[in-house]
Amino acid sequence: MSDVAQGLLPPTLKRATLWVRNLERSLAIYRDALGLAVLEEKTLRGPHIAKMVGLEDACLRIVHLGTPNRDSGWIGLYEISETVPRAMLGLDEPPGFPLYGQTTIVLECQDLPAIQARLVGLPQVRVLAGPTSYEKPEGTYRELVFFDADGIPVSLLSFTPTG
Repeated sequence: MSDVAQGLLPPTLKRATLWVRNLERSLAIYRDALGLAVLEEKTLRGPHIAKMVGLEDACLRIVHLGTPNRDSGWIGLYEISETVPRAMLGLDEPPGFPLYGQTTIVLECQDLPAIQARLVGLPQVRVLAGPTSYEKPEGTYRELVFFDADGIPVSLLSFTPTG
């Protein structure tokens, strides 16, 4: 018997948390180019917050972005600094294509050409593919895939219904 049949609801995705090297560079993508609203911004310090990432002490700057008046579907940009006993480590530069174990953020958008124009001017963005169009009976999908400033793949998806 499934959890739903037993009256247990599955978890709902609240947010995707992205650990970023430079919050301002990431905000230029997610806030400025993609147009996500800043829903919350805060800085937390101390051992209580550091324990979440296996450190003794740290400073964590957080910006949550998304659509106003929605409690889920957020993107969290988290920049950690002042770490003890070690610095945060980064992944190697991605090879220019997705890898097993890597996550892609998929965002639905209305005006893909306008967003693409804003992204193209950012030096920290590398376009992987697109925009690519593909047809389905219900309409046309257009998709642009790029790597953000930290090498995280992001897919922008737009849809135009048939008729």
